[in-house]
Amino acid sequence: MTQPRDEPVPSLEDEIFSVASSVEAPPSEQPRLHWDRPPRLPVRRDLWVGLVGALTFTFVDLMMMYAPLMASRRPSTLPQFVALIVVAFGLGSLLAWKVGGRWRPFGFGMMFGWGFLTLVSVGVLTGLGI
Repeated sequence: MTQPRDEPVPSLEDEIFSVASSVEAPPSEQPRLHWDRPPRLPVRRDLWVGLVGALTFTFVDLMMMYAPLMASRRPSTLPQFVALIVVAFGLGSLLAWKVGGRWRPFGFGMMFGWGFLTLVSVGVLTGLGI
């Protein structure tokens, strides 16, 4: 006489994976990136708006760093450094990603202006080198 086999008791792992298989959609056959057309360069208007953003940051930077650079005893430029970082990357990223639209190149221009002035002046104009 044979005894009836006991069916295995489902474990918690079996229950979790059975639910997950019904929740997750199978991957599609289409690639996620479509290269139907090559990426376009920015239009001329966006380049000008980005340049205006960089020049605006340059003006703010020069006004903020004028007093520390002209003083005979140079104080700490940490407050200016923090303020310039907030203006360039805080306001710039806010304009680029949250506001968007026509303000996006202006925000990228402000961030580019900070990087350019830091590299050209070896950090003196942005408070890194003093």
